[in-house]
Amino acid sequence: METVVEEGWVVLPLKHLSKAKSSLEGVLTPEERKELVLCMLSDMLRILSQVRMRKVVVSPDEEVLRLASGMGAEAVREPGLELNLALSLAVGKAVREGAREVLILPADLPFLRVEDVEKMVGMASSEREVVIAPSSARGTNALLLRPPGVIPLRFGGESFPLHVRESLRAGIRPKIYRSETVATDVDGVGDLLRAETLGLGTQTREFLLSLGRYRFER
Repeated sequence: METVVEEGWVVLPLKHLSKAKSSLEGVLTPEERKELVLCMLSDMLRILSQVRMRKVVVSPDEEVLRLASGMGAEAVREPGLELNLALSLAVGKAVREGAREVLILPADLPFLRVEDVEKMVGMASSEREVVIAPSSARGTNALLLRPPGVIPLRFGGESFPLHVRESLRAGIRPKIYRSETVATDVDGVGDLLRAETLGLGTQTREFLLSLGRYRFER
């Protein structure tokens, strides 16, 4: 049964595949990193297909945009802007088209669950809300804004406290959502290993298992 979220958008930004997951350069080849990124995006879009929100993928990469379109998402091309500027394109579009809220999710959360999205949206109980899901490294792995653009975007590095601060400046006490499946993005070797237990049923897990666990245990 689909979750009904009226006028809700979910936005996934993804940089050019040639630049994605540079943190894994010492472990995966460029082609393997590219395949990993596409697997993660596919896993996220598969989960999000079960939620009645408008899915938007923002990227300068044609292959990413083709995959997004093929899986039912709206593909928004951006010219290789800095992350917050690229996201602002989508948020601005949401504002112009009357969206009630925007949920921003980095495209490296292959363990995301439908219930994560349901709970974050459900936490927004008034017309002005900010819901933040922190990463294990004090970054922001999910940011729900109602209305879109209610606070400036501060993605990058330790952005969690920055988004909290921007919310308070806007007179909003942010709500914090904590979940292992949202907190675990795929940035390091430890995250690759955790895919074995957290990623049951995902393309990401199957791809990593095909490479051989020994590669990540050295």
